[in-house]
Formats: sequence, C-alpha cells, structure tokens
Amino acid sequence: MLGGKTKALVLLCAGIAGFFTCFDAYAQLRMVTYNTLTGQAFGGQQTARLPYSSTILEAIGLENVGGISKPIDVLILQEQFSMELSTQSFVDVLNSIYGAGTYARSTINGAVSSFNGGGGRPGLVYNTQSVQLIDELAFGTVGTGDLQPRASLRYQLRPVGYDASADFYVYNNHYRSDNPTSRLIEATSVRNNSDALGEGIHAIYAGDYNVTSSNVGMFQELLSSGNGQAFDPIDTLGVWHDNQFIGPTDIRHVHTQSPAVDGDPIDAEGGADGGLDDRFDFQLVTGEFLDDEGLSYIPGSYRAFGNNGTHNLNDRITSGTGASPTVLSALLNNSDHLPVVADYQLPAKMNAMLASVPTNVMQGASVGIDVFVENIANVLSVNGADELDYTITVGGSLLGSGSGTAFPLAGADMSQIFLDTSSTGFKTGIVTVASSSQQAANPVFNFPVSFTVGGGSGGEVFGVIAKDTFDESLKLNSFSQDPAVGAYSSNGDGFQQYQVGVSSSIPSQLVDDSLNGNPVDVQGMIDTSTKTDAWFGITDTVNGDNLPVSNPGEVTATWEFDVAGAFDMQVSIDMAAMGDFEASGVNGDRFNWTYQIDNGSVLPLFSSTITEDISQTYALADGDMFTLDDPVQMTTTDSEIVTLSNLLQTLTSPIDGLGDLLTIQLTAKTDGGDEAYAFDNLIIEGTTFVEFLAADFNQDGNVDDIDLTKWQMDYALGNGSDADADGDTDGADFLVWQRQYGQSTLPLLASTAAVPEPSGFLLLTLAALVSGSLTRPTR
Repeated sequence: MLGGKTKALVLLCAGIAGFFTCFDAYAQLRMVTYNTLTGQAFGGQQTARLPYSSTILEAIGLENVGGISKPIDVLILQEQFSMELSTQSFVDVLNSIYGAGTYARSTINGAVSSFNGGGGRPGLVYNTQSVQLIDELAFGTVGTGDLQPRASLRYQLRPVGYDASADFYVYNNHYRSDNPTSRLIEATSVRNNSDALGEGIHAIYAGDYNVTSSNVGMFQELLSSGNGQAFDPIDTLGVWHDNQFIGPTDIRHVHTQSPAVDGDPIDAEGGADGGLDDRFDFQLVTGEFLDDEGLSYIPGSYRAFGNNGTHNLNDRITSGTGASPTVLSALLNNSDHLPVVADYQLPAKMNAMLASVPTNVMQGASVGIDVFVENIANVLSVNGADELDYTITVGGSLLGSGSGTAFPLAGADMSQIFLDTSSTGFKTGIVTVASSSQQAANPVFNFPVSFTVGGGSGGEVFGVIAKDTFDESLKLNSFSQDPAVGAYSSNGDGFQQYQVGVSSSIPSQLVDDSLNGNPVDVQGMIDTSTKTDAWFGITDTVNGDNLPVSNPGEVTATWEFDVAGAFDMQVSIDMAAMGDFEASGVNGDRFNWTYQIDNGSVLPLFSSTITEDISQTYALADGDMFTLDDPVQMTTTDSEIVTLSNLLQTLTSPIDGLGDLLTIQLTAKTDGGDEAYAFDNLIIEGTTFVEFLAADFNQDGNVDDIDLTKWQMDYALGNGSDADADGDTDGADFLVWQRQYGQSTLPLLASTAAVPEPSGFLLLTLAALVSGSLTRPTR
C-alpha cells in the first residue's frame, strides 16, 4: 500500500520487438551518383578500374562533411555495360572494403539503343545495412533519333528500421549528349512517371544530364511545377559550360566533367577530355527533401567529390586541392566524370518507456508515473536525423498529458502522468505516446495500466468476459449483417446463422450428411448426425442477387461487445472451410476478421490466405476422404498460420488495447457453390478484477469443491481458509462455504449449482471436524 507522492523508477518497455538492438548503420544517408565510363563495347572497359575505383569509393566514405563521415549508402551509376558485369564489379569493390555481403545491386538491365550495348545503362549499388531495395522499374521509349538512347531506371528504396512511409525514389538517367529534343522527351517521361506517384513524394533525380545550362528545355521540364517538381539543392542555376562565374559567384566547385585533358589515359579509353568546365552530373530533389522534416537533404553536404573549386578552369582535377594527391590521381584516371555526393537526414525514430505502476495505492494518494521519450535515430551528429515531435495522452483511470520535442543524441525526455485515486476499486487505463514527425519510425506506443485503489479481497482473474455462441450471448451489445438474413433467393447461397432441424433450408455444401441419410455426400463441415446447436455458414456470396448493393458479393457481419474493465484479451473462434478456393481476381475468396476497441484503429484479427501451391485432405463423418487444392489458411495476430479443414477447430488471437467497446467484424467473399466456410463460438476472454467471496479460499472467483478441499487442508492450522475473519480455520468457516457454494464473482459466469448434498461419509467427517472430535495429525 503506497501513500503520499510516489514515483516508480523501474522502467517498462512496450510496443517494439528488439527494442534494445544495437545498430551498426547510422541514420543519415550518403548518396553518390557517378558515371564510371564502364559501358564500352568491342573490348572496352566494362568493370571497375582498379585500384582507382577502390581508392575513390573508400575516400568518399572517409570524407567528413558537417560532422558526418560514413560509407556510401546508395551508389547511383551510369554507363554500366550490364548489372551482372559492370555493377557487380562495384559491389565487389565495396565489399572488399567493408566486408562480404555489405553491398548488393539492382538487377534490371534497362534497354539500350545500341545493338551491342555500347554506352551502357543505369545501375545501382546499395548498402544492405542501411537501405532496402523495394522495387525497380525500367521505363521510357528507347530508340534512335529523337528517342532516348537508354531506358530510365526508377528505384524504390527504404531505410532499414523504417516502414513504407519512409520510402523514397531514385531516378537514374543518362541523357543523350547530342540531341536536345531527345533529352526533353526523356525528361518529360521522367516527370510523367514521378507526377503519377502523387503529392508528397520524396524523389531524387540523379545522373549524367549532358547539359551546359539550366536554361535548356529538359532541365526546365524537371524544374516545372507538379507533384514531382525538381529543385537544385545548391541553387546554382545558369550557364555552367566553360564558365568560372555566375554573377559574382565562383562556380568551379560544381564542375564534374572532365577531370582529364587531351592525352590523359582516360582520353585514350574514349572518355571526354578538355578539363573541368561543365556541370553534367546532378542530384536534383523534390521539395519534400528540402523542408527539413523527415527525409531531407542536409544543407552544405552537396559536392562534386574532390573538387573544392581550386582547380584551373579547363584543366585537370589534379590542378586543385580538393583531395589528397592519391585520390585526385585516381579521379583523373578512373572516369571522365566526378562523383556527386550528398548527405540526407532520415526521419526520427521514437522509443518510449513507462515507469512501473504500483499494484496497490491508497485512496487520495498522489501517484506520479514517469514517461520517458527518446529520439533513438542512431546518428553521428545531431543533424543526421529529424527532431521527434510527440504527445502523451491518457485514457481510463489516468490523469495528465504532455508534449515535447526530442533531438537525436540528446537522451530521453521525462514527463509524468498520474493515477486517478479518487475512488476505490480496480482501475485500468492506457498511456499513448504518439509522434507527429514526418515519417517517424515507431510512431505510436501504447502502455496498458492496471492498479487497485484501496484494500479489499479482490484480485485479477482471467476468464470469459463476452461471447456469442449463436445459442446464447454474453455482453453482446449488438449484431448486424449485410445482406440481411434470408436475402438470397437460392437455397444454395448462404450467409447467416443455421441450425440443423430448425432452419428451413441449409446450403448442402455447408453440411455433412454422410451419416444422416446421404452416404454419397462429398462435401460438408457440419456433421448433421451430431451437431444440433446453432452456427454460422457462408457460401456462394457472389450470385445473381448482387447483394449487398454497396459491394455485391462482399458480405459483412459485425458484433459489438461490452469489454469495460478487461485487459490482456484474446478472441477465439471455431472455424472450418472446405473447397477448391480461388486466391486472385475481383471475386477471389476471402474471410477476414478485424477488431476495433472504442474508436481506435481497425486491426487484423484473423486474416485469410488462399494458398494455391498446397492441397488439403478433408474427412467426412462416414470416413470418406477427399483431397482438394487451394485450401484456406488463417493467420492469427501472433502470426500462427492454421490450414482450415472441414472439422471445426479453435483459433485464438491475442488483441491489444483497453476500452469499453470491442467491435469484431468479418468481411467475406466467396464465388461458386463448391466452396464453403463455417464458424461457431465467438469467445472473448480477458483479465478482470473481481472481489472474492469470503469462502472463495483459493481466490479463483468461484466457491466450489476446490475451496472445500483447501478448507480441509487448512483446518485448525491457521487462517488460510478463514471465511468469518476470526483468525482461524474452523467449522464456522465451513458453514460460510456451504452457504456460498455455487456462487461466483466472475463476470457473467455465476454458477447456478445448488448447495450440495454431501455424502454420508463426508457429513460424518465434516461433523467431526466442526465438533472438534477429530484431531489433525501433527506436522
């Protein structure tokens, strides 16, 4: 029992598996685009040039810009002869530096107009510890003349440890060098594709643009308004070719072609010469990367690698001081382009913890519970991840709220909520910590809380708290179905409750009559020779009645249960299915259950899958066996997968949350009279607080024979079964037990058993115990 102001210090974590996992990858991303001149045909260079490529890629990972020094996360490549040859060679280089398996590559070889693949195609390498490649797409009309010379590639990527809300797209293009009309057509195709992704996309437009000025048509197309509008992160627009200044600003630091001059080795390999005098290589971004929220470009991190603007215009990269002589020499000899590097912050990542909650508190006590919130994005510097904006709200028997902003590397913020101790009894509540930061990982934590105010002989008991067995219901507030009972005109179609011997007709595919007048029956789930209680059946909902009107063939059944005061709940349903089901198509078979607590999120309860690569053997009541393809599999909330048969089997799903109203909904659709689904006994179990009766000696909520056994064991040995609170266990306590026998304080489950008629021997034994004529052996 706690009084005064109490603050618990033991921390509880909830909501995220692997909460304390250590991450080797850091939250910010280092992105690089590089034309490597490795797409040549006729015996030309098709793999990474060594040791130059290794020197350059390792140096990019070691370069410290804005406090960030880290290996490359995404390497966007142009002039790749093939993914298997050229791009794989860069994977091998990076893995030789950072370890086998660290890097992987894209797989799509986009189309090229050259008959022999000369000129290469776009490719991508990514660090598997920091990003996932979700999807890749080649698009655009490839050909000669004004058509684009090689396909555009779009990559969908996701930072490791984040969900789909943090996905971003990389467009990789190598535009035609000698045809502005072709470049405009290709840029238009890219923008059509990115605009179609919708508003708010995070996209990077990378590659070799082959343009001399931002005023040309293709560049203006990328900058034009729309969902995918591109922006220059360094806002350095104008004429770049053969130009040292735009206005008063020296722009030599943006030049990317060519690091070599006439007569250098790369010139002999077919690369461009002429020295650094063009900005050909880019990472343009959509506006979502420039709002400093979620995924965003880190200002000051965009650079042409090795170029600090100190080189002589139209001269080699080695005439400048942008890197060590070894690195500058490698840039000179590796390609006719410089890599373009930029760093990006990732979204915040939330961790929330709740201090332990005392089991019992005094009425009127002020009891505060600490809530800790931390931005756990694993960064090298504070600018590597977005700030975490969060709120703390409570429900049930809790008081208080909070909000704040947590920065990476800053440790945990602490707030406090309070227990409502104004009245006695068992109390429940929930603490919700939610982040509003864009694309934040782990954006919601829910902490169920329970405690008891005041003393008493109560406790927590797990048991049935609500149900619908179709023969009786408990705490069922409402039930509805769409379409209504009897809506189908054919006796072979069904979506309703049935009972053998009561229902006027039951679709034959639902019932097994093999032992009940139909020995040649080949399908059924409900054995009509044994099961006489009510159940629910579904078959052929896609039929000529076209119901329900809102979505013909897709039927719903909805239950609302009163679950106030319950926690740690689970739902059990007996299910069966039989048939050769269909997985795909507009009328694919499905039987999906969801749940919702109060007005919270609608969450999966049991999810169906039609598995087309397996079969199931079904046994009818008479022993006949039938094997059919494509059975129904159900997945529970704890990821258990159960293949349904024609025999009812109980599936159980734990559910999260606290509240007063539990809504369970089944959404189903099945096409054809040879597939059927049935279920029975929808049972909700949970933990509730109950007051124990005086004779409930084992405190399980029931006064029964088990309590009598305990009384016998405790007799004359103390107060272990002291029903009358006089400090001992004696015959008077047995009399209390006899009066309360059969009573229960469990919700909805009070026993109707009568006071027992003890056997003659038991009467004599009890009489002896009550009179004190028997002596318990000494222990």
